Amino acid sequence: MATEQYPKLDAGHLISILLRRWWLVALLVAGAFAGVYLLSGLQTSVYSSVAEVAFTTPDPSLTGGAAKTASVAADAKAAGNEMYFIRSTAVRDATNAALGDDAALVKSVEVAPLANTDIMQITVASTSPEVAKNAANLYATNYVTLRSAQLQRRYADQAAELRKTADGLADQVSQIDRQIEADPRSSEADVLRLQRADYVTQQSDLRKQANDLEIQQNLRGDSVAVAKTAGTPAFPDSPTPLRDAGVAGMVALVFALGLVFLLEQLDNRIKSPQQVEAALGGVPVIGSIPVYNPTRSRFRHFGQSERTLVPASSAASQAYHTLATSLRFSSLGKEKRTILVTSSTGGEGKTTVTANLAAVLAESGLKVVVVSADLRRPMLGGMFGVEDRDQGLTSAMLGDIELSSSCFVSVPLPSGRSIFVLPAGPLPHEPSVLLGSDMFGTILDQIKQAGADFILVDCAPVLPVSDPLAAARHVDGVIVLSLYGKTKTTNLSTTIERLRQVDAEIMGVVVNGIPATGGYGGYYGYGSNYSSYASTVAPPPPKGTPPADTNGAANGAANGKAPAGVGPGATSGSARREHDPDFL
Repeated sequence: MATEQYPKLDAGHLISILLRRWWLVALLVAGAFAGVYLLSGLQTSVYSSVAEVAFTTPDPSLTGGAAKTASVAADAKAAGNEMYFIRSTAVRDATNAALGDDAALVKSVEVAPLANTDIMQITVASTSPEVAKNAANLYATNYVTLRSAQLQRRYADQAAELRKTADGLADQVSQIDRQIEADPRSSEADVLRLQRADYVTQQSDLRKQANDLEIQQNLRGDSVAVAKTAGTPAFPDSPTPLRDAGVAGMVALVFALGLVFLLEQLDNRIKSPQQVEAALGGVPVIGSIPVYNPTRSRFRHFGQSERTLVPASSAASQAYHTLATSLRFSSLGKEKRTILVTSSTGGEGKTTVTANLAAVLAESGLKVVVVSADLRRPMLGGMFGVEDRDQGLTSAMLGDIELSSSCFVSVPLPSGRSIFVLPAGPLPHEPSVLLGSDMFGTILDQIKQAGADFILVDCAPVLPVSDPLAAARHVDGVIVLSLYGKTKTTNLSTTIERLRQVDAEIMGVVVNGIPATGGYGGYYGYGSNYSSYASTVAPPPPKGTPPADTNGAANGAANGKAPAGVGPGATSGSARREHDPDFL
């Protein structure tokens, strides 16, 4: 079996995928938007306020007693030290002590340098705008006070240590002076004088360094300052329900689109005629029937359609004409007049397709008989207003009546031509046994000998029951219905395999219920104004047959109604039991 393939992902196909699951995209996006909006709205409002502090450091080289300053931003290490100090326990404890009970309302404190400046920003977040402002200003002032005192104390301690060392050298100089004064002419006196000069030089250098540190101490007291005080925030920074919901909606949209295309890849339901041909490998698609959509609703699908004969002005009618032409050409070289119509499972439209195909063939001048052989849930008669469980197929097969004109109901079409319907009759206990019997084949042969050009047999689906497998040996060919968006390729493959096991002649697959917006218009759609085209593609009538009325409702009256006069007990000109000796 060929590997399953999907249609090329062009714009039309992508749109069709989204339209099939638009509700999933809408649900996920709306749910994410509404959920995040509600959750965000329930959160407590948080306000942020920003204070700014400046920090500079003197250049170690002093010129004329003036200090040169360099930006802290140029020294990442220095900036990191200041940020660490702002977050230190000392600053935090001083701020909390000043705030008192309001300290519990502070949610966070963030410190960050302002790019290319010596400014650091202190951002405080709180549930109260006043507390946010006060806390930011307190952090800034406490930092300036504590850091300034720390720096001054550091330089003062260093200067004091240098002066202490210088004082020690002064004591040693005094001791040397006393030694020299006691014996100024000794040889040791010259050595002591040199040592004294060195101590004096060191003492002078230390006192100069101490003086420099005292100068820097005064400068460092002014090197940290509040650059900008914090203000009271007018609006909360969080929550922001609309912004949060919008972001959540966008994320949900991306996720939903990905999920839609993932589900599309995992979904093996039929979504195009090409997919059927690829999955079945050798079984052709001989027809594609669009949804009959009188309201032109873009969201209408097959499950919402009525079982009806479609009007001639619809795209669906054009598709049935194309299918009829395919059947005529498939019969070339080998007679295929008796055709079984089945499907994989129920609800795939085999009865509707059988009835509409019969109408199209009859309008082309052919003598068509439709046999209601779904002996479990017969619905074909209802398409033509005929009672399916009255006398009919099973009555003739069981010998209750002879196969004659009284078994058939003639359903007139608006053009004046007719379809002959053989109802199901009373339902038997073992339909598969009855349909597999030679009697069923004999009845089909008798109908053919009576002059039928085509015999369409509506039968039960393949997977639930064996009825169509039993009946397949009595027909010339089998058409398998599949429903767009419902039939799984695995089910369809199993159906084909079961029919092949009984040597059924499979004519092809018909894809039913393709939406008009599905992007597969090349298979069925030529627009609603196609009457002149339909007359050229319809199968030609036999010689000597009056021409069909191509302007009539080939598949039923307008507005989706059955042909006029169709129904049980109809009088002259309506559906009627035939009494001609040749049945038809």
